[in-house]
Formats: sequence, structure tokens, C-alpha cells
Amino acid sequence: MISARDFTTGLILVAFGAGGACAADLDSDYTFYKTRVEPIFLKKRPTHARCATCHAGPGGGALGLSHLQPGSTWTEEESRRNYEIVSQLVAPGNPTSSQLLMRPLAPSAGGDIWHGGGQQFASQDDPDWQTMAEWVRQKPKYEFKNLKVLKPDDRLFDTMRFFNLSFRASCWFCHAIGDFASDKNPMKVAARSMIQMTETLNQNLGNNKVTCYTCHRGDLRPKTLHPRFPTLVPE
Repeated sequence: MISARDFTTGLILVAFGAGGACAADLDSDYTFYKTRVEPIFLKKRPTHARCATCHAGPGGGALGLSHLQPGSTWTEEESRRNYEIVSQLVAPGNPTSSQLLMRPLAPSAGGDIWHGGGQQFASQDDPDWQTMAEWVRQKPKYEFKNLKVLKPDDRLFDTMRFFNLSFRASCWFCHAIGDFASDKNPMKVAARSMIQMTETLNQNLGNNKVTCYTCHRGDLRPKTLHPRFPTLVPE
């Protein structure tokens, strides 16, 4: 009978690409995550709630950690599931391209301009931020699945961060939570169409003349009419 541990390792290989990392690398990577990264999600930081307060259970968003009973810790099976989820939010070898590290980092330190849980880390010198950065730097590379418009060499994680910031949406606005490769969320299909539209415009106007931010300006839905003159429209 296959063990739960071996089954989970198999799931990770499928999710990240069978040729992306060997089992030994994944074992070492998981051990680092379990012993040093996951405890950060349970840590109470001054003036902030624990990460698990908002991210554990339903409604946890892209960082959808396993539900946690009050006063308890995650089981081995739950920690391995958490590992799969968290691993999708980091760019191996590049902490400053990783959503996990940049979303809760203060903007003055290079972090994102918004995070529902506030800025958990005031600077990149924070010991917990450094621990996560160390994990990301040593994390084995993996192959992406189901890329139909973007390419792996498109600085994929930086591109995703740009999307997030352009219309202030979390990853799950376009992706299926827990499975970024899935096409179950119809917004992902729409996003591909928008990417192709901007590529076509840039071919005609010049490179980087048009981006997501050109229309969205930090809003989820781009404004097509002036808010003070909503009935004033072109013929």
C-alpha cells in the first residue's frame, strides 16, 4: 500500500512537473518548510494577527492553509497540503519575485502596496522574512504546466505580481485555489484573452506601450466612463 507521504510527494511531482525536482530534493525542501517556515504562519506578531487567523480554512485566498482548530497544530497530512499550496506562491531562487514574501512586506521595503492582513514585515531584515527568503533561495526548480500564452522564461512570477498590482486582485481571482495550473476558473480564460489583446496592441504601437495598468489603474474593473458624467458617451 502506498503511504500518504509517498502519495503527497507524487502529487507535488505532478503539480510542478515530473522532471522538475527529484524526490530527495523535495524531501529536504519539505523538511525546511515544515520546521522553519510553517511555524511563522502560527506566530503572533506585535500589532498583527497570526497569518493562520485569516489564511487557515475557507476564505484563506491563494494562501489557503488547512483549517486549524483553536489551540491545535497541523497534522503531517495537513502540513504537506500546506506545503503544496505555499510552494505555488514562491519563485524558486528569487525571494523578491515571490508573492509569499512580497505581499506582506511593507511598501517602503519593496513590498506590495496592499495586503488585507497589513504589512507583517517592516523590512527585509526581519528574521522571519529572512527565513522564508532562505527557503526560497534553496528551493528546487520546477516546471510549469498548462501555460498557453505566457512562457516560463517570461519572468512568470514577476508577471503575476504585475497583474496583482495592476488591478488589486488576489491570485484566486483568475486561478483555482490550490491548483494554479487548472482552467476551472473562467476568469483565467478571460485573462489569457486580455494578455493576447495587449500583445497585439504592443505589436502595433510599440513594446510596452499598453499593459494591464493602462486600463485598470489599480481597479478590478476598468473605468470606461467618467464617474461625474456617466451619460456622456461617444457616438
